[in-house]
Amino acid sequence: MADISKEVWGYAILGLVAVAVLLHALFPRYEWKIIADGSAIVVYDRWGGRFQRAVYDPTGKLRVMDVYTPF
Repeated sequence: MADISKEVWGYAILGLVAVAVLLHALFPRYEWKIIADGSAIVVYDRWGGRFQRAVYDPTGKLRVMDVYTPF
C-alpha cells in the first residue's frame, strides 16, 4: 500500500509542475516595449507591478534606470 501512495504523490507532484509550467507560459512575468525610435526599452514586471526603463546613449551603451513602483 505504501508503494501505491508514493506513486500517487509522484504523479500529483508531476502534475503540479506541469500546470505551473503551463501557467508560466500563458502568464509571463515580464512585458517590454521598445520606444518608437529604438532609443529606450521599458520593462514591466506584471507580477510585481513595477517598471524599469533602459536608455541607449548615442555611443550604444545601455543606461539602466532605477525600478519604479507606482503605488
